Amino acid sequence: MNKENSIYAILFLIPFFYSCNSNPLDVKLDESEVSIEYINADQALNKKSLEEVKSNLKSLEEQLGDLFIYELSQNIQQNVNDSSYRIIHEFYNSEYISDLEAEKEKLYSELPKHEQEINSAFKYLRHHFGDTIVPKQIFYVNKMFSQISCSNEGIAVGLESYISPNSEVIESIPSSQLYKWQRDRMNIDYLERDVVLSWIQVQLFNSLDGKLAEHIIQAGKILYVLNAAFPNADEAYILRYAEDQFQWAEKNEFQVWRYLVEQQMLFKSDVNSRTNFLNEGPKTVGLSDDAPDRMGQFLGYRIVKGYMHKNKALSLPELLDVKYNIILQTYEID
Repeated sequence: MNKENSIYAILFLIPFFYSCNSNPLDVKLDESEVSIEYINADQALNKKSLEEVKSNLKSLEEQLGDLFIYELSQNIQQNVNDSSYRIIHEFYNSEYISDLEAEKEKLYSELPKHEQEINSAFKYLRHHFGDTIVPKQIFYVNKMFSQISCSNEGIAVGLESYISPNSEVIESIPSSQLYKWQRDRMNIDYLERDVVLSWIQVQLFNSLDGKLAEHIIQAGKILYVLNAAFPNADEAYILRYAEDQFQWAEKNEFQVWRYLVEQQMLFKSDVNSRTNFLNEGPKTVGLSDDAPDRMGQFLGYRIVKGYMHKNKALSLPELLDVKYNIILQTYEID
């Protein structure tokens, strides 16, 4: 091949390699912004006088509705009524909650950049699922470390779950009440990831009571949709793994799959199997001590990603309707 022909061959191959290596989830978005209202309910209730709490509480209830009232009822351990503002005032002025709120205030300056990332994520989801996927409101309220909850229209976020684990107030909590693995997850860098994940789970997926394999594939679909919301994020971030955890999962993928097959666990319907392989914790129960938690989620993500690689024309809404056994049949370990 002469020099001129070689140049033409290289130019011909450039778009081929580009198309092979390009990210199918990094789609072109329209320029219109999403409209999400961010409200800091903690800031409206903490360090306020009794009358201010009463007034702000009424305003917040009108803005935020049932999810907000539910979160307050969990905090004061009783139904919220017209006189509850007194108990809520006492709640925010108790020593322990005051200390938590003081630590949370240190995070407030960081919230705008995370909210920008949340908005960006919902622009990607809107591209795939339409305007109805975008929540109307996201609000911050003390959830006593229960992290995030969703209604049909809004998302409640407990920022105390993102306080630095090295802060004095967190270190003062007994390890029997807040385990080390829970403290290790307290990182505000994951705020947008956790918010969007919770919303995807509630809005796009129904609860399952089936075989472990069904739960693994559903977890994989959820994470793949999450990846579509953050198409340029590292996979370790999508899976909420530290780099060494992600490397362990990649290295031991085949061994974990073989374990599930040999132990005939994939088609079991018991709660323990699902809990051990899908839930957050210090590790994945049944595997070695250095195995990260949620290895069932990792497998599901890899299986679904492989399926979508083989079915490039399939849209995300179409993916949600594909039966788990069809996806499972395509699984190949490199």
